[in-house]
Amino acid sequence: MTGLIQDVLYALRQLRKSPGFTLVAVLTLALGIGANTAIFSLVNGVLLEPLGFPEQDRLVQVTDSYPEGALVAMRANLRSMDVAGYREGEEMNLTGLGERLRLHGTSVSANFFSLLGVRPESGRVFLEAEDQPGRDNVVILSHTLWQELFGSNPNTVGRSVMLGGVSRQIIGVMPGDFQLASSKPQFWVPLHLDARAVGAYWGGGFMPVIGRLQTGVTLDHAYAELRAQIPQMRRMFPWRMPDSLWASATMLPLQQSLVSDARTKLLVLLAAISLVLLIACANVANLLLARAAVRQKELALRAALGAGRWRVCRQLLTESLLLGTAGGALGLLLAIGSLSSLKAVLPADTPRLAMVGIDWRVVTFTVGVAILTSLLFGIAPALHASRMELMQSVKTGWQHSMTAAGQRLGSALAIAEVSLAVVLVISAGLTVRSLWEMSRVHPGFRSESIVTARVTPNDSFCLDSVRCRNFYGELLEQVQAMPGVQAAAVVNVLPLSGRIDAFAAGLEDHPQDPSQPAPVIFETVISPDYLRVMEIPLLRGRGFTPAEMVPQAPPVGLITAITAQKYWPNENPLGKHVKRVWDKDWVTIVGVVGDVNQYSLASRLPGFVEGSIYRPYANGGGSSSHQGPMQPTELTLVVRTANNPASLSGELREIVTSINPEAPLSEMQTLATVVSQSLSTPRSTMTLFSILRRSRCFLALWEFME
Repeated sequence: MTGLIQDVLYALRQLRKSPGFTLVAVLTLALGIGANTAIFSLVNGVLLEPLGFPEQDRLVQVTDSYPEGALVAMRANLRSMDVAGYREGEEMNLTGLGERLRLHGTSVSANFFSLLGVRPESGRVFLEAEDQPGRDNVVILSHTLWQELFGSNPNTVGRSVMLGGVSRQIIGVMPGDFQLASSKPQFWVPLHLDARAVGAYWGGGFMPVIGRLQTGVTLDHAYAELRAQIPQMRRMFPWRMPDSLWASATMLPLQQSLVSDARTKLLVLLAAISLVLLIACANVANLLLARAAVRQKELALRAALGAGRWRVCRQLLTESLLLGTAGGALGLLLAIGSLSSLKAVLPADTPRLAMVGIDWRVVTFTVGVAILTSLLFGIAPALHASRMELMQSVKTGWQHSMTAAGQRLGSALAIAEVSLAVVLVISAGLTVRSLWEMSRVHPGFRSESIVTARVTPNDSFCLDSVRCRNFYGELLEQVQAMPGVQAAAVVNVLPLSGRIDAFAAGLEDHPQDPSQPAPVIFETVISPDYLRVMEIPLLRGRGFTPAEMVPQAPPVGLITAITAQKYWPNENPLGKHVKRVWDKDWVTIVGVVGDVNQYSLASRLPGFVEGSIYRPYANGGGSSSHQGPMQPTELTLVVRTANNPASLSGELREIVTSINPEAPLSEMQTLATVVSQSLSTPRSTMTLFSILRRSRCFLALWEFME
């Protein structure tokens, strides 16, 4: 201990004598260690932090998604585990509390909260059978919504609110830290498990299923029981389902499943940021080699006074450890200061992003990295300096040149540093190139001078299809009469919005193999002027007419060029027919339109979708959960204007309110903004790699300064 204290005190004196060297070395290490600490905090919060549920090791995710009927069957027949379902992305209007609001929530089976083992902050969770018709008019609020709307009033539980046009009783408030997946719902309502609504029960709203293993049951045993039940569940459908349905379904620990999409990205990012740390180590090692050359006479004198090779090496490693400790402490401060900005760079749908922070794991990681870094950049210069011919140096006098071995070591470090830097630059360049290429993709429509806004009347309002159709008809009529408006239309799914509406299709001249899944077709419900507003070209046939915007009109549709080429490559697609597999009525194709990037700029359609069709509003189009000629309740208003799009906001709200005071207008933005937001994920990756490249530039600058 006496020797260690002497080494530390001597090292402090030596570092104090060279403030320039010390500052550059500490800042270099702080940059590398701080960047690694910040990225590890993401890995820790997203991948490693426990979910916080009791007996978490018994919670599993059943892969794939399932309709309500299959969920009920699993709950009734599986003995190895209890199962629950949840459907994210539920949206409902809240009225009667002042300004009408559009809220985002989650529908869950009645046993959802009890299966997870969570308790509300106040009130209770759903009771058994509260997901059955007539008993499901209850709601649980998030802690944030409770604070914002009710001012944390403890008497909120028991009150009733109008949610989705239905009076629902507030039965509980969840804790502020409760979160399952990436979304943060504002409310939870029970699923509406009504077996009489065959379309919704078996054909719509497929959802994730989670389970809690019974005590003593292994994952393999539960999986074997599930596999035995899958053929039986397929036979329960009212229509023939392909043998491949759920053929690849399996089970995973719940935490592993929730973060599976983010795991690869975060681990690649952690590996990339490690290159920055290695570059920092190479920089500091080169600085130490240069400093050792300056200190040759001092080291020779220490050896002449009796210091052995290990003693000299230990002294130099002590100096490295002090540099690493100072760099680690400063790096931790940098990580804490930059964490909020780093979280803002990542896509908002990154799972468990709210859990990211600095905790004991992150601090332990920083300490370990600081020690490891000290050894990485310190051991080679220390070993080199301690084996020089020190006594010979004393005899021959001071020399300014390094030995040949030192020159070779310095060259090797420089080569390694340049190699690592090239890897970073190439990675950043490829990312920027990918983003650049996507930004140049023509999405199939013209986004300039278009403003969009979601119009969301209550479902109960649109139970009267005539009233709902008249509402949208009057809305379009008044919007088109606004000064500067060139054209206006409505659509159920705005391109690049992230929403999906699709159905399993039967196609004329394409008999379905029972062992194969039916092709899935993306359905876009539009008013007649939509193609003109978006400037989507009509390639063959004709568009829709106002006369076809009624349920009694013969069902018609437009398909995209890729869809026509895929299913009728050497035929005229006009006059061909498409239908939902569970429907009897065929839709006649009357036109072919240009292809549109409906899903993303990188892919026109989701991977499981094999075609695209446009349907006229109220002409049998809408959610696949409906039976018969129904129209969707929620539509997006699309307006092409010659004026400033931002100036339309107030007038559009006034028009909607004058027609239906309970229909909120939300997500008002330009279509150009929607296109830009679709690049958020690749842009975040590019930003992170750009930060890494800038870090490399800073390291080079510090080295040059020294």
